Amino acid sequence: MEVLAKDLCVNIGNKSILNSLFFRIPSGSFVALLGPNGSGKSTLLKAVAGFIDFSGDLLVNSKRSKGLINEKIALSYVPQNLSIPTGMTLAEYVMLGRTSHSNWFFGETKKDYLAVSNALDILRLTAKSDQLVTTLSGGEMQRATLARALAQEAKILLLDEPTAAMDFARVIETVKVLDELRTQYKITVLMATHDINSLSCYADFALVLKGGNYLYSGAFSGIVDKEFLGNLYDTKIEFLKNKKGHPMVFAIPDNK
Repeated sequence: MEVLAKDLCVNIGNKSILNSLFFRIPSGSFVALLGPNGSGKSTLLKAVAGFIDFSGDLLVNSKRSKGLINEKIALSYVPQNLSIPTGMTLAEYVMLGRTSHSNWFFGETKKDYLAVSNALDILRLTAKSDQLVTTLSGGEMQRATLARALAQEAKILLLDEPTAAMDFARVIETVKVLDELRTQYKITVLMATHDINSLSCYADFALVLKGGNYLYSGAFSGIVDKEFLGNLYDTKIEFLKNKKGHPMVFAIPDNK
């Protein structure tokens, strides 16, 4: 499923948030949506999803669209600020992802329970399935939301900093899982993040914004450049390579 934007703009009140964006999200790609704070990443995810109005053209599989929720596409959107329901167990929360598959009259099926069980297992949350979601840590809640998205069997995932509250081990684990699911089920992943290093081994495409403006879209390898990243984040950048040759990005203070 390919998404193409032409002159996409978002204005909220009298303020311009996104300015004339042109980009393409290839079908089945793992896209890192990058940019400093306030660059418009969250707004772009909401616009692509169809949760906020925009001007310009958004084409889904070459068809003009007002957002993915208006198309017959299994979409899962994971926001940055999660709404945590009270009185609900983790398993019940993940089961919400099966709503579009279930028959309200007959209730959940064996297939629904299997999808939930599988999603909990993949995100290593099975042991907490009967625990109330209000008792989960921030990182566990983010993984729970990803589990709900997986149970939904979505074809495109729009993720707004889904690993921000996770410890570094769970971050790598989660990104690896997302990449494996993308490959296995031909899912398109668009993930807003500040964690370039964790995605460098998995993301194959990058979309970069700054101040609501488009800076780059293309192969992830195209952003691995000291000058480009230094200008993007207004800081000095250095690279180190890990054992597999993947560059690790570090910001260097001016006085060092």
